[in-house]
Amino acid sequence: MLFQIPAFLYLTDRELRFIATAGSEWAGLELELEGKLLHEVLGADAEPSRALAAHQRALGGEPASYETEWSHRLISVRVEPAFDEEGRCVGTIGIAAEVSARQREIEELRTNAERLRTLLETTPDAIYMKDGEGRWLEANEAGLQLFHFSRSEYQGLTDLELARRHAFFRDALLACYQSDQQAWAAGGPTRREEIIPQPDGDSRIVAVTKVPLLHPNGQRKGLVILGRDITRRRLAEQERARLLHQEKVARAAAEEARRRSEFLSSASRVLADSLDYDATLTAVARLGLPFLGEWCAVDLAGEDLRTSRVATAHAEPSKAGSARRLEECVPDLEVAGGIAEVIRTRRPLVLTPPPGGEGVPALCCHEGAHLDTVRELGLRSGLSVPLVARGRTMGTLTYASVRPDRYRDEDVRLAEDLAWRAALALDNARLYRESQEAIQARDEFLSIASHELRTPITALRLGIQRLLRLARGGAEPAWKTVAPSLEGIERQGKRLALLIDSLLDVSRLQSHRIQLDLEEVELSAVVRDVVEQFGGALARTHTPLSLRTEASVVGRWDRLRLEQVVTNLLDNAIKYGASAPIEVSVARENGGAVLTLKDGGIGISSERLPFIFGRFERAVSSRHYGGLGLGLYIVRQLVELHGGSIQVESSPGQGSTFTIRLPPHP
Repeated sequence: MLFQIPAFLYLTDRELRFIATAGSEWAGLELELEGKLLHEVLGADAEPSRALAAHQRALGGEPASYETEWSHRLISVRVEPAFDEEGRCVGTIGIAAEVSARQREIEELRTNAERLRTLLETTPDAIYMKDGEGRWLEANEAGLQLFHFSRSEYQGLTDLELARRHAFFRDALLACYQSDQQAWAAGGPTRREEIIPQPDGDSRIVAVTKVPLLHPNGQRKGLVILGRDITRRRLAEQERARLLHQEKVARAAAEEARRRSEFLSSASRVLADSLDYDATLTAVARLGLPFLGEWCAVDLAGEDLRTSRVATAHAEPSKAGSARRLEECVPDLEVAGGIAEVIRTRRPLVLTPPPGGEGVPALCCHEGAHLDTVRELGLRSGLSVPLVARGRTMGTLTYASVRPDRYRDEDVRLAEDLAWRAALALDNARLYRESQEAIQARDEFLSIASHELRTPITALRLGIQRLLRLARGGAEPAWKTVAPSLEGIERQGKRLALLIDSLLDVSRLQSHRIQLDLEEVELSAVVRDVVEQFGGALARTHTPLSLRTEASVVGRWDRLRLEQVVTNLLDNAIKYGASAPIEVSVARENGGAVLTLKDGGIGISSERLPFIFGRFERAVSSRHYGGLGLGLYIVRQLVELHGGSIQVESSPGQGSTFTIRLPPHP
């Protein structure tokens, strides 16, 4: 039976001489071993010395084992002491068996373990193993570096214990503990991202997978944790998201710029379609709707520092009626803030309601009389921009929206661009209208001037022809016949000279070439001289005149220009007086003078009063009354050159009163 065992069995005495053997063929020993000493068989190298030492230990009563190479095989030898019946060690019993296969398995396991360890240590992923109580058992190098732990300080400790030892990683370790509990509660793999701060100020984003290991009865056995650093990936994703966002913003900005460009281009075409002033005002009011808001108003500032709301518009026709009520909300330039502030400063202004308010008070009059209308229209934000053309502030363009915080910087810039185009269009339309009016006035003036000039010229020609007929008769004419003709010629010559002087004065006044020749002048004497010169005209028209003057009304004035002023006023009074009495008075006032001329003629309507001192302006039709429409214009200019002022009070059918005030030293 022993011969069938795949091993070599032997028995030696105390001298280590082989007494009996079995399985020598398996061991590859072809020689006869009985009677030979062990050292004779093994030789004298290092391996036999190990074998002899093991046998010596067995002879001492202590079992021994050793391994040795034999015939390219790994042999494991077990040596036991051999005892006789009396318990004395009389030799050794040995058994040698091949262990090459087992050793290869062990080596393979060891190699695999080393490979696994190498793999775990070289992988960039963090790997942790915990027991069922959450105590750290093992961690690879990547896992230790994540928390900056050494191998000697983590094993056997829980996350809570480590959190108390490492304050810097306290929050991260507490978060790990919480996610461990969630993994245990789930009973299967869980995945989440955790942020681990680093001492250098950065943070690491880790994708964590936790796999709980359970006993068959469901109790906790252990926990395997895999962590992959995805910081770069997340940063790359964030960068891609940022670039994508920038691209979207750029595209949106480009699209918005395109829309705004198309809007301005379309607005320019609309504004260029007409030079009619009223049509341009209407177009300006509707241009930005609904692109810049739901409501728009155009306010223009006059030279008298007053504003007028000349146009309004609403994007919804159904609300146009309510919107028209805001036409009465004219900005007051004397009140700070609001639309008036835009006119004064030439700077755009975003209009917002007060805290808790629902409407924008600045859109209506400052007393808030139409604030209910603003609220009814739902106008919750506004934008007012100046209308500036050729360096002059014409007014404002104001938009309002139902959206709070509607107007951004780009909206302000767009509204300013639109307002610039609108102001230019309005200015062009105004200039066109003024040019048309000037052309009409020129044509009317030329017609009147030709008529006015033709009348004295015709009279001159008739007088000259009469004298020629008398001269051709051969006889000496009687002076009574010649004198009236010469008087008529002189009178018409003076009239021609007056018309020509008026035209020359207008030209000089426009070019500022009139210079006053100041001297000490007694105004009462000047007025008496002019009245005396009009004696013939007063007699022909049967117009009574009363003159009341004070003595010594003296000042430094231009005598000839004052004569011209009185002449023009008196000529008008006779022309339009309808033979009604004329009252002229001269008085002193605060060292200066007051000249008053009152007639009882046809009077002037209230709507024409503001314009009668204009150039070529007429209070009545040229068909019924002659004149160039320059007399009162010249009067006002000459009076103002002296530093004085002129006022008129009149009503139709009640006559007119002109009052001139002259300072003592202009």
